[in-house]
Amino acid sequence: MNLVLKRIPDAAASFMRLILRLGGLILLIGFNVIYPSADQPRKELDVHYGPGPMQVLDLFLPEGAGFSTIVSTYGGGWHSDSGKSSIPIAEELAHLGYACALVSHRLFPPHPFPAPAEDLAAAFAWMKSNIGSRGGDPNKVILAGHSSGAQLSLLIATDPRYLLALHLNPSDIRAVIDLSSPVDLMRHPDGYGYGVVLLSGHGADPFRRDGALMEDASPIRHVSQKMPPALLIVAENDFPMIEADARSFGSKAEEMGNRVQVVVAPGKDHLGVARGMTDKRDFVLDTVLAFLKTQVTQ
Repeated sequence: MNLVLKRIPDAAASFMRLILRLGGLILLIGFNVIYPSADQPRKELDVHYGPGPMQVLDLFLPEGAGFSTIVSTYGGGWHSDSGKSSIPIAEELAHLGYACALVSHRLFPPHPFPAPAEDLAAAFAWMKSNIGSRGGDPNKVILAGHSSGAQLSLLIATDPRYLLALHLNPSDIRAVIDLSSPVDLMRHPDGYGYGVVLLSGHGADPFRRDGALMEDASPIRHVSQKMPPALLIVAENDFPMIEADARSFGSKAEEMGNRVQVVVAPGKDHLGVARGMTDKRDFVLDTVLAFLKTQVTQ
């Protein structure tokens, strides 16, 4: 498939801006439709990992002990919604034997980047320190996310500054699972790329529309030899540059000796990849579970 784009059609750009505005709200509506309530796992809601009202997480716990924990960040374009939009994902993972922490973070406005990245690092550090008292293994804490949440997860795993401020480093992350992640927020040399879409509407506002800040927020700019293993799942019908950027990220990481797997989910669109995490018969969740089995032992 030729992914070198001559231009981004106006209709596609408009659709992408709509998704960025609606963020996790669409996901929550879709999840409620396709995932009815079942037996509820143990849960702790609105646990503060920081002092602010948005610096909270919802923790869903499986039975048993020694389990792995997935710290998951939702896709809200850095400006909307909360971790609660992903509750069905957390419930499904808990039923499968994994703890799941749904992270909410500070939003723009009023909080510009890097506030959400700092919050995810703080939430990860909190889980490392506290999951042991709840039966989990602190050495098996995984980062995951969808869309903007995936960008945050991969950034924490590649740019050591965020965790170093908390006396941790990316090697403390067992693995990373990214769903439809923007990995490059800059304009491409040909004048196109994900950054063009952000700058064409309000998507770049959380970065103050500052090109240098958007570059610094791009995980592909921070790939090093010490990043944790990563799985990047992109949708067959995703935003046009997502797959090409993911493959560029994977190639760069592998050249440095890292283990990165890039997988295309057939028939999915940007939101469908996240919905695929709620059904163990779905290609997306099946791929995630297979990856987890290679990285952790429950």
